[in-house]
Amino acid sequence: MNDSLEETQQAIFSVAEFNIVLNQHLSLLKDVNVTGEITQMTITAKKGVYITLKDPDQNALLSVSGYAPTIQGINLVEEGMKVTISGTPELYSPMGKFSVKIFKIVPVGEGALKDAYEKLKQKLDKEGLFNPERKRELPDFITKIALITANKSAAQSDFLKILKENKANLEIDFYPVQVQGKYSEQEIISTLKFLSNKSEYDCVVLTRGGGSLEDLITFNEEQVARTIYAMNIPVVVGVGHEIDESIADFVADVRASTPSQAAYYLVAKNQAFIDRISLNADVIRQGVLARLSNAKLRVSSNYRGIERHLYDQIHNVKLMTEKLSNRINEVPQKISDSQSKLTALERLLKSFNPNNIIDRGYALIRNKEGKAIVSIAGLSEGENIDVTMRDGKISADITNLSKK
Repeated sequence: MNDSLEETQQAIFSVAEFNIVLNQHLSLLKDVNVTGEITQMTITAKKGVYITLKDPDQNALLSVSGYAPTIQGINLVEEGMKVTISGTPELYSPMGKFSVKIFKIVPVGEGALKDAYEKLKQKLDKEGLFNPERKRELPDFITKIALITANKSAAQSDFLKILKENKANLEIDFYPVQVQGKYSEQEIISTLKFLSNKSEYDCVVLTRGGGSLEDLITFNEEQVARTIYAMNIPVVVGVGHEIDESIADFVADVRASTPSQAAYYLVAKNQAFIDRISLNADVIRQGVLARLSNAKLRVSSNYRGIERHLYDQIHNVKLMTEKLSNRINEVPQKISDSQSKLTALERLLKSFNPNNIIDRGYALIRNKEGKAIVSIAGLSEGENIDVTMRDGKISADITNLSKK
């Protein structure tokens, strides 16, 4: 079949062939934008969308169709609204019916779009998608994240710049998507669903630059919000500038007003954890020193209980700092200093262990109540005592007492 216009006009086609030729010519128009008023709108049980647009100034109608989950803004419009649709003109060959297959529909005018945004926001809020109680907690220390944003965008560069400047040492896997336009909603949803069960990530960061309500329409989509809500790992959303608030912001576990602020949040959270570990180590160190000071004054039979308690505290902090050391490449010097102090305290604690003293040739003497005897004061001749040595115990009676 020759596609030239002249031969097409002279040829005799079957109905199917003619419809194919018309579709070939329509495809040359590519994507079109058409404004009109919705006079009829139907969404079937199988999510098929059928809309009739009317020209408010002329006696003209346009049939519009599509699949609801792939149409941006479908939840923002209703009958009677003036809208702009974006789609591809086509002829449905089996029926010979002309339509525009749409991928985007938005109310015309900032006011109309704002009203639609507020309605959706109220609907999702009423369902509990924004409740603070249901938001997922991020781990105390973040080591690996998934970053979702447009490739080579300002959002990407701003986010990574802040992490680099603050030496965050985060492992980042980048998942590029369109953040507005024909396929943005599908790409973001499919990427979020793919990441939902990836347990190796501490969180997902979804970000983009600012813009108008129409620019941010993908981040105001109901299905994007519901996908974020259903995630199995925490989601940080950073969209635009301070004045921009998207539906995705409200449903996110952590909302950052800009891509840079999202990066600052991760940096600050990790630093707070490191500071907390360091503080805990110092507090325990002071507690250990105080207890050792008391132990020097009274080495008694309850030493083992004190020893076990102190070792448990030291061991717990060492485990936390060692775990932190294994998870990042550069641990701040104060963490290393704390570990050294705790190791020194262990050695000091061991030096006060009566068993270690006995091993050096000394003996531990206890009265019949088991209390350690450090002075002859209070003892009397004939009293029974126990003497613990390195290789055994002696039970003896005091036959003579003499002071220095």
